[in-house]
Amino acid sequence: MPEPITEATEQLWQEAMQAAGDVIRPGAKDNPNWPERLHARTYTLNTARKRLNASRYSMDQAVATGLLPIFADPTGETRISAAVVESLLADDSRYELIVANESVEPREMAEVLDMSYSAIRRRLDQAGVRGQPRWNQVRGQWGLPETLQAFYKVLHERRTQEKEDKKKRVQERRVRERDQRETERQRREDLRQRLMDSFPTWQDEHRVNQNLVLHVGPPNSGKTHEALNRLAEAGSGWYLAPLRLLAFEIFDRLNQRGVLCNLLTGEEYIPIPGATITAATIEMFSPHASGDVVIVDEAQMLSDPDRGWAWTRAMMEAQAPEIHVIGPVTIRNLVEQMATSGEIPLEIVEHERLAPIKVAESPWVLEKLPNRTILVAFSRRMVLELKTKLERAKRKVSVVYGSLPPEVRRKQAERFAHGETEICIATDAVGMGLNLPADYVCFYEIEKYDGRANRRLMPSEVQQIGGRAGRFGISSAGEIGATNRHNLEVIRTQYYTLSEDLTHARVAPTVDDLEMIPGSLADRLKEWGQLQSIPMVLRNLVSTADLSERIELAARLTDDEVEKLGLEKAVRLINAPARKSSRDYWYACAQAILHDKQMPLPPEPVSIVRDSEELDFIENCISCADIYLWLSQRKEFEPYGTAALYVRDERMSWSIRIDEALLRRLNMTRRCRECRKELAVGYPYHICESCYSTRFRNMEY
Repeated sequence: MPEPITEATEQLWQEAMQAAGDVIRPGAKDNPNWPERLHARTYTLNTARKRLNASRYSMDQAVATGLLPIFADPTGETRISAAVVESLLADDSRYELIVANESVEPREMAEVLDMSYSAIRRRLDQAGVRGQPRWNQVRGQWGLPETLQAFYKVLHERRTQEKEDKKKRVQERRVRERDQRETERQRREDLRQRLMDSFPTWQDEHRVNQNLVLHVGPPNSGKTHEALNRLAEAGSGWYLAPLRLLAFEIFDRLNQRGVLCNLLTGEEYIPIPGATITAATIEMFSPHASGDVVIVDEAQMLSDPDRGWAWTRAMMEAQAPEIHVIGPVTIRNLVEQMATSGEIPLEIVEHERLAPIKVAESPWVLEKLPNRTILVAFSRRMVLELKTKLERAKRKVSVVYGSLPPEVRRKQAERFAHGETEICIATDAVGMGLNLPADYVCFYEIEKYDGRANRRLMPSEVQQIGGRAGRFGISSAGEIGATNRHNLEVIRTQYYTLSEDLTHARVAPTVDDLEMIPGSLADRLKEWGQLQSIPMVLRNLVSTADLSERIELAARLTDDEVEKLGLEKAVRLINAPARKSSRDYWYACAQAILHDKQMPLPPEPVSIVRDSEELDFIENCISCADIYLWLSQRKEFEPYGTAALYVRDERMSWSIRIDEALLRRLNMTRRCRECRKELAVGYPYHICESCYSTRFRNMEY
């Protein structure tokens, strides 16, 4: 409760009111109460400073020189009459006396004069004004206003106008972007429609004379054998495989039966005089020269993101009277629907496994695996580490993995098949129909890296790989297992789980498709994938291929280089079998072709392979040789690969070096990068626990 105002106190308030005057501050309300009446007619030093837009320094100077008379109210607080403050604001000359020493921002001067900051700084330097200028140093200079109020008024107007202009620009940009989006949407929609219109319908007059025979069943059920018999009877056609090794195996098998057969892969062509049958990797198939029977093996690859387009093309574009498609039961629904969409007569042949198979009751000990066992791992590193470990246990070992040259894989597989080795350590390449007669399949690992992430094996993978156990006519039964109880239970569950049906086949763009799309070659490939230009009636059956590797290679070619090659040759060029480690060599070959020069020879490996790093390097040399041979096999690039025979011979000798190195039982165990101590099989890091602990302790200090 406020103290009552005495007569003496009231006198003091009256005197203060006389000093305050009768002008009320803008926005203030009058009140009969003495303090509030006074507050409505006065400013404190701080509120007066804000009202005058002056610095504390200028206010102190104005008070000291009497320009701003002050007084104390009865509470002792310093006050300035509102009448004085408002009169100063109304009188430019008096106001200028107060703000003469106000500092002015050079950037604000630049805004008012519509100059750059650097231009203002140069003028200040020329005028001898260093640091932050005072208003009395720049007033009226270079077109500045004569009063600070006018200066701030212009600044305010400029900033207000700039805000309006910015708002207008933002609105105009949004309208422009919206129009551009709509134009782009319409362009993409039109392009998508044109691409869909050009999509093959797969319906043709000759379909009534065709028959698609779908062979479904588990591994080792005679599917391929039956289809090959029909091919041999027909006398002309193709056998199409996912691997050179598998194509070579069928090439060899048919010729041994007296059925003349050529071999055609991306890197080699072995013609057999009089042969009208060709065993080929599937990308090499020519649908318009199909012969009487076409066999499409391992048809579960229809859904493969990278290569599935080749299976789709072979199955839906082959013009042979008979097309035999071979795969697990998971492809049945997809193939049935695709045959219906193409109006191709379909016959389904179900095959049963010829040799029984079971899952082991208990885990197997790694070093005591029974003879005729395929030991499955999912990386080159793990395969080689297991090889060293088993050889130290006095076991005879073969190895099969993806980056191993086909010739070496074949030799390694043959040694196992002939009983020269007891164990074959293999990646999931073993699931692609290779003739590896085994009684047992042991899963050392149950997870694999699929190009995106590590994941657990799917039932279809366990069934496909495990199905290599117990080959009919060689083994009475087969058994699959693992090296620890947890993995064994996972394998048991996955093996007996019904596999999911495949849902989509893959398609890739044609040169005609890419012709319709603007931009660089890499951009065309990207946009083709993004547009998903598949007719609505096929959306539930077909999806686009993963073109990431081709995009990587295409991005290395300039638009001028693509134009010089021509789109068709450029597309052929980026289809070469490059991988991450051989992209630089591919680019060197591409540059040689562009400059009408001979392609460089593949890098030369060491003469004797002594460790894992040298093995990795020689495998990469062979990968480069594959690029050279692949390009030299194409008519448009053949003139730039005249050393193809030499490279083929060198590649073969390098493959022999690898095979010899694997026979020598090299120590492929990884070592700690710091102390060189051997690391345990499957150890996930590059340094041992001891070195890591030492490094961690040193970091603490």
